[in-house]
Amino acid sequence: MPDTDKTIKIDGKHHPVAEYGECIMCGSLLAPVAGNSGLLRCPVCSCTRKASLEIAPGNVIGGRYRILNRLGSGGSGELFFCYPLEEPAQRYVLKILKSPTPSHRKRFKREAEILAAVKGEQRIARILDFGEEGEAVYIVMEYISGKNLKQLREEYYMDEETVLQISLEVVRALWYLWENYSVIHRDIKPDNIMLDEQSQVKLVDFGISKRQFASQDTTITVAMSGLGTPGYLSPEQFVDSRNVDFRTDIFSLGATVCYLLSGKTPFAGKDTAEIYDNTVKNSPPRNFEFDTECSPGLRQLLCRMMQRLPEERIGSYRELAEEMEKLLHDLKD
Repeated sequence: MPDTDKTIKIDGKHHPVAEYGECIMCGSLLAPVAGNSGLLRCPVCSCTRKASLEIAPGNVIGGRYRILNRLGSGGSGELFFCYPLEEPAQRYVLKILKSPTPSHRKRFKREAEILAAVKGEQRIARILDFGEEGEAVYIVMEYISGKNLKQLREEYYMDEETVLQISLEVVRALWYLWENYSVIHRDIKPDNIMLDEQSQVKLVDFGISKRQFASQDTTITVAMSGLGTPGYLSPEQFVDSRNVDFRTDIFSLGATVCYLLSGKTPFAGKDTAEIYDNTVKNSPPRNFEFDTECSPGLRQLLCRMMQRLPEERIGSYRELAEEMEKLLHDLKD
């Protein structure tokens, strides 16, 4: 029987060696190679093989994080609860992409790099670790105890003041990303905006985000690759998601506001082609019906946010934030 209490020190940390199975040559317990947890080596005969990654509760990834229960699927990976072996009481979210294609791996790494670079913005979910194991790549992120806006809208009606307060926080997060890192989210929608238990807005899922002017070696369109979410996408993002700027996120936030006030997207359709057609023809959406009261001022702002041509939209996050602040002030008077 394997000695489940035995541990091995790897990169300064102790790991239970019985977790990694036995050598097929001599039956000794395998252990991760120091500095490369994607490889396992027998300490007796030096037989080496790739770590077979089984995503299941109780297993360890990266030699450090024990997987707990599955949380669901994100835009670019499967989500699990996990905890670091050295802190069993701590809870993180493990986002893992198993057997990814080269393009998926590239996007996943880009998400990790973007989030790792962002410092000091509490409205953006923090990344804690990133790594590769076998054929899988993974990100470890802070756990946000709360619900996304789609879940909240399905449970409650939201009045204009609440929607504006949430939207203003999203604008501030996007403004911070754009001004400091030239980052475009490219998938702003209710599912990717969370409220934690303290009602703090958290922007999540940067799987298709990009830095403006970053080099791209392939042409990828939304219709072919699934970049973004039809119903919230700007018209230009349907055509060429590479060559967009921050104004695509402004458009998507406008569509999100419409959803929060109505429970439906402003551009319905039976498939992507029909939604694209409706987006082009109905931007900005006119005579859109809301479940709750929407002031003329907010309707006018949504019209400016969701103009079909980017150059005709509201021109900066500063201006957008000021307009929302003014609307909130008027509502409270």
